[in-house]
Amino acid sequence: MNRLIVAAALTLAAGQAAAEVRVEVGLAAPDALQVNYALPASCSGLSFLKHGPWAGQIRARWQPLENCGIAGGDQLVRGTASCQVLSFRVPATSDKVAGYPGSFPTGEAIYAHMSNYAVGAECGPVQYSFSAPGSIATRFKLHQGRAAVDADAPALLFPKPRARGKHGLDYFDPARDAATVAQIRQRADGTEAALRKAMPHARYKRPIIAATLAREPGGPNIGGNAGDILHLSLFNWPEVASEEDALRLDVLVTHEMAHRFQMRDAVDGYPDARLIHEGGGEFLRWMVALRAGWLTPAQAGRQLDDALATCLVVAGERAWRDLKPGEIGANRLEYACGLPAYVYALAARQGKGTAIGRIDDFYRQLRAGRKPGFAQAMECGAAPCTPSVLPAILEQQAPLREQWAAVLQATGLARPGVPGQSQLDAMLYRALTRLVQDDCGGKSSMTPAMSQGRLLVDAMAGCQAVRNDIEVLQVEGQPVFGSPHAMPALLQACSARQSIELGLKDGTALALPCRRQLTMTQVYAADMDKLARALGLAHAR
Repeated sequence: MNRLIVAAALTLAAGQAAAEVRVEVGLAAPDALQVNYALPASCSGLSFLKHGPWAGQIRARWQPLENCGIAGGDQLVRGTASCQVLSFRVPATSDKVAGYPGSFPTGEAIYAHMSNYAVGAECGPVQYSFSAPGSIATRFKLHQGRAAVDADAPALLFPKPRARGKHGLDYFDPARDAATVAQIRQRADGTEAALRKAMPHARYKRPIIAATLAREPGGPNIGGNAGDILHLSLFNWPEVASEEDALRLDVLVTHEMAHRFQMRDAVDGYPDARLIHEGGGEFLRWMVALRAGWLTPAQAGRQLDDALATCLVVAGERAWRDLKPGEIGANRLEYACGLPAYVYALAARQGKGTAIGRIDDFYRQLRAGRKPGFAQAMECGAAPCTPSVLPAILEQQAPLREQWAAVLQATGLARPGVPGQSQLDAMLYRALTRLVQDDCGGKSSMTPAMSQGRLLVDAMAGCQAVRNDIEVLQVEGQPVFGSPHAMPALLQACSARQSIELGLKDGTALALPCRRQLTMTQVYAADMDKLARALGLAHAR
């Protein structure tokens, strides 16, 4: 409401005959961009189209030039009446943010996405452009010097001119090793070929692929987004990737390429839009990888089982509709709950047609202006039937664990299993999160480093036992992560004395109260033989 009031005031101040607003994002230095806002004299400020806490974090790094403007999370405000152009230096950063990054260092270039700079039309029509001393790769074309774009355009800004190469406009950080480049190309091309065949109605256009090395605390990690530039960030990437890291890179490339066959904005009106989009991307990459042999059936089964376990561990005793969007996003449940939702619903589909064909037809109907029911489209297709899997797990008010238990028992596609170590670690982390929240007035700030066997817990206002920041190495004498005995020991201590002992890095111990009843989450093991037959993947066994 406040934002609307401010926008209305800005519109009145601009007057009826408002002049044009011009926004230019340019490469100012090897490590920084500069954004210029040319405003009409009567315009005192504008609203940012991308707003909120994450946008505020991005713009907190902007450095105003000549005190001409202030850029906040929601508003751009003119600083001095005499300034016609409001300019800001934008340092390049590889910090992860929600949504598209605004200034990500990518080899010799900087990746920028105009959505981070876009403003409202309170002061008149807005024109956008990118500029660079060298080349600009945007919207599938290569420009020299300057490129006019729209408010949702990504770009790679280069300090020197470059030409289209053998692989089009794809760009790989020169520091990247040849084996990783080859892996990315092979997975991207293979995903494209597989989904072109499986989704003939999709309006696919190959993105520009850009991959770069990046640094952050911790071990190897990945990040990316799937716009017209498919931007892949390889954090702390080793010269020779382990099998686990190579699999993670496969997931990133194949998932992001799969998004190019979807229609993100077309599902915004659905209650589970994020699950439909991200869960669908996960399902498509899982199917492509399994069919191509990039995943063995055993690996695919573990990924599916771990995803469902994560979903159930976080949900606890709640139904899907009880989970708030912030919690879903923070725990990546649109991915973890979305993959098994698609797999088991499409494996239990009725009528004719392939599993991926159901997704293709769903988007075909959206493209034609219709709004098919998601569950109906996935489970029934064109056949008259009553969907059972998706309504049970997404719509029912009973706890998610009960709904999944009933679905899997009815379909016979998975059976109750014994938790593996990664699932036990997830349960332990969730249990500790709940106990810290109980101690700290419902809040927690925790950073797990599972590969390093430690858990960082920040002290917060209101905490009783956690009075200082702590680094946890043990729970009840067991390693905090990587031990099959840690979670059972935690449960036993909670039951016996309503307290658990945390072993800290400094050699001391901390008694953390356990004021609630905690239990082990029931996990499931997919029957990959049955799933392969049901999904048309029998040859992938």
